[in-house]
Amino acid sequence: MDDAAPPARDWSSLPLDALSSIFVRLSAVDVLMGASLVCRSWLEAANFPDVWRPVDMDKHESMFLKGDAILREMTKVAVNRSDGQLKVFAGGMFVTDELIKYIMERSPSLTTLRLVSCFGVFRKQLASVIKESPLLELRSLELENIDLTMRELTTVLESCPILEVLGLHYCFL
Repeated sequence: MDDAAPPARDWSSLPLDALSSIFVRLSAVDVLMGASLVCRSWLEAANFPDVWRPVDMDKHESMFLKGDAILREMTKVAVNRSDGQLKVFAGGMFVTDELIKYIMERSPSLTTLRLVSCFGVFRKQLASVIKESPLLELRSLELENIDLTMRELTTVLESCPILEVLGLHYCFL
């Protein structure tokens, strides 16, 4: 039996399109905190907008270890890397009015928005932002454990002309 070790592979030499198709299958957090930090070619692949069409910042285990300010900055990086092609965003308690405004202004193709325990997100400031930047492509809106008024909910719904799915879970109206 041959005890020779298998030849080492240079993963940094994979084609960028192959790397980016792998990164699409990872979470945004995994790409931001891991894959994009490996080497220059992996960072380049992590900058492909396709990688950033879905950004789920809600249920990753490292979310509990990071501060809210860091999570907001990570979200902004992901939104910027999407280059206007963000389709899906899911966020938790770290999401603020300002962050939602940032996402909406840079994501005209947003089709799915999921917010969990984002207290105070739908305040009057956001209602006016939504009127200025309506979510014209939004098809699915899921709100869980959110405090909002009927007026705020009505403003959101009026700004989403093709909304197909509205999920309200443990919301206080």
